[in-house]
This record gives sequence, C-alpha cells and structure tokens, in this order.
Amino acid sequence: MLQPQVALAWIGPVYLLLMTLPLAFIDIRQRRLPNKIVLPGLAITLVGQVLSVLAGAQWQQLAVAWTTAVTVFALAAVANYFGALGMGDVKLMALMTAALSWFGWQHPLIAFAVAFVLATLGVLVLFVARRAKLGSTVALGPYLLAGFAVAATGLAWS
Repeated sequence: MLQPQVALAWIGPVYLLLMTLPLAFIDIRQRRLPNKIVLPGLAITLVGQVLSVLAGAQWQQLAVAWTTAVTVFALAAVANYFGALGMGDVKLMALMTAALSWFGWQHPLIAFAVAFVLATLGVLVLFVARRAKLGSTVALGPYLLAGFAVAATGLAWS
C-alpha cells in the first residue's frame, strides 16, 4: 500500500491519465488542447503535491517539480513564439512536467523522448502515405499524451 505522501502526489498524474484519450481525440479532430481540461490539471497536480508535503513528503520535491515545470513552460513558450509548438502543447508539457518531475527528473525526460520518437515515426508514416508534405503541421498532443502514459505507467510499476 502506498504511503499517503506518495498516494496524494498521484492525484495529478491520475487526472491526466484519465484525460489522455479525450484530449488526444480533441487534438486530432480540432487541433487544440482545451484550457478547460489542461489548466485544471495544473491546479489538481499542485493540490495533490501540497497535500503530499503536508502528509510528510519533502517540500524540495514540490520546489523541484514546479521549478522544472516553469522552466519547461518557458522553453516551450519560446518554441511557440517561433511557430514550432501550439500554446496548448506548451501548457500540456508544463502539466506533464509538474506531474512527473515530483517523482524524479528522469520521468518527464522519458515522456518527452517517447513522445518525440512517436511523433517522428508518425510523421514519417504520413509522408510515406503521402498524407503530409513539407510544411504540414501535425497534432502533437496525442504523442505527448502517449509519452506521458508510458512514463506514468512505468513509474507506477517501479
């Protein structure tokens, strides 16, 4: 059985896991990741982590998780400025980072690595099938969410 300070920190990741399929389908169909789903995830993650600290977890985990999330948000916002990412992707990446980095810095890295490998493979398949060409855009959200699911599932089993 999980200790309360660990179980409470899972509130954010579980929320995002529950929202993975709805967010992926919305992004595929509408090319957007709605704020009404993503932004509450940030608040839910923060509440779970604060409750974890109150239950005995180290406050440094909270500081690391949110410093890392803000850093990822800032870097992704720069990519958005140059047209490389949508703003929904930027917010989703911050949420993923906040939810996963509580458990260790390597978890968001795993999520992003899996996401970008899958996105690259997906784009290659689209090119080969002639359903995409240079300059096309692709919904990145489903790939980010798949990477998150892989990292969170691996974390749960460790």
